[in-house]
Amino acid sequence: MLIGLVLFSDKNWAATQSEQSYKSPLPLTAEVNNYLRQDKLKPVKKHGIVITGSSSVRFWQPAIHNAFTQVDIIARGFGGSNMNDLLYFSEALIIQYQPRAVAIYEGDNDIAQGISPELILKKFIALNNKLQYSLPDIRVYFISIKPSIARQSMWPKMVETNQLIQGKCNALQHCTYIDVASKLLKDGLPKQDIFIDDGLHLNKKGYQLWSEAIVGVIEANEADKNK
Repeated sequence: MLIGLVLFSDKNWAATQSEQSYKSPLPLTAEVNNYLRQDKLKPVKKHGIVITGSSSVRFWQPAIHNAFTQVDIIARGFGGSNMNDLLYFSEALIIQYQPRAVAIYEGDNDIAQGISPELILKKFIALNNKLQYSLPDIRVYFISIKPSIARQSMWPKMVETNQLIQGKCNALQHCTYIDVASKLLKDGLPKQDIFIDDGLHLNKKGYQLWSEAIVGVIEANEADKNK
């Protein structure tokens, strides 16, 4: 069964009994297993660039493959996920592909679930450490938490989380912080015409701005490292 591969993750890297702020990642198992089924039907080329995270990444598909023209992308967004979920499923969604780089979008749902910026940072550090342990040469890109109309009241906590993770990335030679927020704001507020009706997820115009912020950074660093 595919679940065997998904649950390969070492429990020491995931949430502990003393940390119950995050809910169990297990409800997302079916979505992760769906990617593993796809891999069996069409094996993925190793050493590409994994782009993973919550629904903002998942809804970027299939346009994500047109956005990146100079590097091989492995898109592994899974809706509703948070940083702890990605930590738990990192073996299945990242490590097994032996990528040379990974871009991560998490933190948005974490804040909506009441998780503190400090705990999100802690989970990011744990994920980074796990990736470095398994793939010592991997480069990590953190895509900043985006502003949105639906979660405007949460934006101060999101800004705090972005700042904490940016500070950590600045201290790590292999880690790059990608700012998408500034392209999605106008006069300090989320642009009104870049979201679908839910006020949370980006529309085509929003993804154009999102892509402009992300693609250039990753391709500038990775295009000459194709294997």
